[in-house]
Amino acid sequence: MTTTPGFPLDASRKRIIKFGFLGLLFIVLGCTVVVIDPTDMIVTNMLSMYEGSYLHRLWKKPPLDVFISIYVFNVTNADAFLRGEEKIRLVEVGPYVYQEYLENHNSTFNANGTLSFTPVRRQVFVPERSISDPQQDMIIVPNIALLGVSSAAYRISTWASLAVAAALKPLGMSPFLNISVHDLLWGYDDPLVKVASTLIPDIINFKKIGILDRMFDDGFDTVTINLPEAVQNLRKAQVLANVDDDVDLVEDEYFAEDVMQIVTDDEDADKTAADEIIRNYSIDLWNGSPGLAHWGYVGKDHWDAERKNTPCNTVQGSYDGTVFPRNISKTEIFRVYRKAFCRTLPIAFEREGVHDGIKAYWFAIQENAFESSLDDPYSSCYCRNGNCLPRGLGDLSPCWYNIPVAVSLPHFYKGDPALVEAIDGLSPDKEKHDAVIIMQPQLGIPMKASIRVQISLLTNVSFNADLRPFHNRVIPLIWAEMAVEKLTPDIVTLLHLLFDFAPYLQNGFVYLLWLLGVSLLATTALMLLCTRHATLEYDPRKSIRYSTVNIIPFPLRKELEKYGGAVAAAAATACDGEIRREPLLMIENEVQYC
Repeated sequence: MTTTPGFPLDASRKRIIKFGFLGLLFIVLGCTVVVIDPTDMIVTNMLSMYEGSYLHRLWKKPPLDVFISIYVFNVTNADAFLRGEEKIRLVEVGPYVYQEYLENHNSTFNANGTLSFTPVRRQVFVPERSISDPQQDMIIVPNIALLGVSSAAYRISTWASLAVAAALKPLGMSPFLNISVHDLLWGYDDPLVKVASTLIPDIINFKKIGILDRMFDDGFDTVTINLPEAVQNLRKAQVLANVDDDVDLVEDEYFAEDVMQIVTDDEDADKTAADEIIRNYSIDLWNGSPGLAHWGYVGKDHWDAERKNTPCNTVQGSYDGTVFPRNISKTEIFRVYRKAFCRTLPIAFEREGVHDGIKAYWFAIQENAFESSLDDPYSSCYCRNGNCLPRGLGDLSPCWYNIPVAVSLPHFYKGDPALVEAIDGLSPDKEKHDAVIIMQPQLGIPMKASIRVQISLLTNVSFNADLRPFHNRVIPLIWAEMAVEKLTPDIVTLLHLLFDFAPYLQNGFVYLLWLLGVSLLATTALMLLCTRHATLEYDPRKSIRYSTVNIIPFPLRKELEKYGGAVAAAAATACDGEIRREPLLMIENEVQYC
C-alpha cells in the first residue's frame, strides 16, 4: 500500500514557518526596545518644559521644603572695643528658621523658544525649628545705618567723609544698637533712613532697614530662561557664524547634516562653563537685559560694550538654582544667580555618591567664588574704582544702596585668614560652613542643597573720632543657610521608578524577548532536521518522546513530541492499521508509510 508523499508534513511546515517567524519577531522586537529606549522616552516627555507638562507643573510651584536658618552675631564687649582695649568679640546666636515658598507667576512661552516668568518668594517663621522667638531675643549689633553712611562717604572722598561726620555728630547716634533679632532681620526705624527715603525716594524706597528685608527684596523681576529649542537655535547660529562665508559650503547638504549633528551631539558632550555659555534652562535675560547694570554691563549697541561687558557682569548663561540641564557631567561648572547674592556664584563638581538610594553628584562653591581680581574677566567688575576686596569677600554694596556690605561664606571660611584673626568668636568649619548642592545627574534636579552665606559690614571711618575703632574692619552681622533638606515623597518615588526599577524591568523584558526568539529559532531548526528525508527507518509506534530528543530543553521537546505524534497518527491511518518501520530521517520530502 502506498501513500501520498509528504501527506503528514503540510501542517508541520506551517508550524515550522510560524515558529521561525515568531523567533525572528521576538529578536527584532528586543533590539527595537534597546534602540528606542522607552524609559528614556518617558523621562524626556515628563521633563520637557511645555504648557501643562509634568515639569512645568512642578516648576510653577516647586513642591520643595526650603528652609532658611539665620544665625546672628551678638557683640559681647562693645564698651571695651570702643575704648580700643579689645578686638570685637562675637557670639553666634541661632538658628531662627523661616520657610520659603516660591511660585513662578506669569509664565509665557515665547516664539524664540524661551520662557519668561516672575518669581515670587515669601518667608514664614517656623517656631518649632527655631531656638526662641526673634521678637523677644535682644542682641547688640553695630549701627548699620550710621556706620554704612559714614563708610560710603569715606569711599567717595575725604571731604565727603568730613561733611558726613559733622552732620551726624549732633544726632548723637550710638555706634551699637540694642535691638531684637526680628528688628535686625526685618527692619527697624532709623532716623537716617527716614530722612533719606524722604529726600531721595527713587533710590531709598524703604523707611526701615533690615538685613533679610534687603536680601529678599526681589521685587517683581522678569526672568527669561532658554528652553531646549532656543538652545539648539543658538548653537546652530554659532556654528554657522564660525564658518567662512562660502555660500556653496553652507548650502551643501552634507555640511548642513554636519551642523545638525554638532547641534545634537552637543547635548551629550562634556562641557565646562568656558566651553559652553548657553545651555538648557539657563538664564537668557534678567529684566530684559543679559547683564547686571550695577556691575557695569551696558547694552550691546554701546560703543564700548566689547570692553565693558565681561563674564563678571553677564548673567546670561547662569541658573536661578531651581532647574538645571539634564545629563550633567563631572566637568561642569555652573554659575548660580540669585538677587540676594548680587552676583553669580560658580559651583563645580566635587564628588559622586548615593543620596536616598539614588546616584547623585555633589557640587560645591568654588574656592575663588568670593575673590576679585582686575586680571580675571570673571571677577574684575567687582573691583570698584580699581580696589579689590580681600580674598573671601564679595562686594554687595551696589545692591545695598552703596552701603558697604560684603558677602562671604560663614565665619570667613575659605577666606583670608586675617579676616578671622581680627575677630574673637569665629571658627570656620567645612561641614558647618561650606555650600553644597546635591544633584541627580541624569535629570538635573537638585536633590539636596545647603547654600550658606554671611553678610558683613565693611567699615572705613577714620575721620570720625567716635567711630575710629571701626576703621578698616569687616564685622559679620548674620549668616544664613538656605537649604532644601529632601525631595518630596512623590518625587523620590518617581526617581526610584525611573532609575531603580524601570531600567531593570526594561532590560529583563529585552532579555526575555531575545530568549524566546532564540528558543523558537532553535525549535525551528530541530523541526527542520527531524523532517528531512533519510535512509534510516524507524517504528512510528516509538514516539519521539522515547528518543534522544529528550536531552533538549522541555519547551522544545514538547513541540517535537507533538510533531512526532502527528507523523505516527498519519502513518497509522494511511496503512489501515498496518504497522511498518519507516526511515527515521526523511530525505527530499518523500516518505513511504506502507
